[in-house]
This record gives sequence, structure tokens and C-alpha cells, in this order.
Amino acid sequence: MKNRFRPVFIPLLALLLTVSACDNAADNSKNELLKTGSKIGNGALQGSLAEFTKAIKLDPKSARAYAGRGALKYAMGDSKGALVDLTKAIELDPKSITAYSGRGSAKFATGDIPGATADFISVARLMVFSTPSGESGKDSGNDSGKESSNVSGRESGKESGN
Repeated sequence: MKNRFRPVFIPLLALLLTVSACDNAADNSKNELLKTGSKIGNGALQGSLAEFTKAIKLDPKSARAYAGRGALKYAMGDSKGALVDLTKAIELDPKSITAYSGRGSAKFATGDIPGATADFISVARLMVFSTPSGESGKDSGNDSGKESSNVSGRESGKESGN
């Protein structure tokens, strides 16, 4: 009886061991691929960070460069560094929805819930009163006074029509 199953058992055992070895090799290959992808991703992030820093050196008054670098720092887990850059972006362009949104997220991540809430409220206000052509009044050439007069003009037009 033992001899009858031996020709079937040995190839079956060899097949199982081969499949198991292939699975382990595939897992190791996947792990190496993930490690390589992570290294490439981190390298790309570091390269992008360097590019934003260069842009800031070339134009220290660029709110977009500060907002971009701040968003990148936040994505990399540097919430405190992100807060510094995003606050600078807001100082340079007080109507930057991107900067307020990013800073709100960074404040939330650091536990500053009231500060995050205030920034998200600012985002909502800017979205309601912003011009369609650009993110902020600086991009479109409008100032906040013009936006306010347009809003009040629409409201007064509605009232006079009634």
C-alpha cells in the first residue's frame, strides 16, 4: 500500500513546496517593490520640497510657493513646518483658499481645533465671496471692497425688485 501512493505523494509534495516557495518569493518581491516605491516617492517629495524652496528664494513674496511648500510639508508629516509656511502664505495673500485650507488641516493635526475651525470658516467665506476667475482677489485684480459692493448691489437689486 505504501508503494502505490509513493509515486503520487512525492510529486504532490514537490508541487506544494514549489508553490509555497513561489508565494514567499512573490511576497518578498512585493515587499522590495514597495520599499523601492517608497524610496522613489520620498525622493520625489524631497525634490519637490527643494524646488519650492528655490522658488521662495527667487520670489520671497510668492504666496503660492509658500502655500505649496506648506502643503508638501504637511503631506510629509511636518505639521509644524507646514504651519509656518502656510501662515506666511496667508500674510502674503489673505485671500488664499489653499493656504487657509492647508493651515486648517495642519492646525487640526497639531490639536489646535479652535484655530482649525477658524481657518475652515475663512475658507468657506472666501469660497462664497471669491471671484470665479481666480482663487483670490489678487489673481483677478479685484479687491475686497469691489466684492463687497457687488454683493450688496445684488442684495439691493433683489430688494428693489420686490
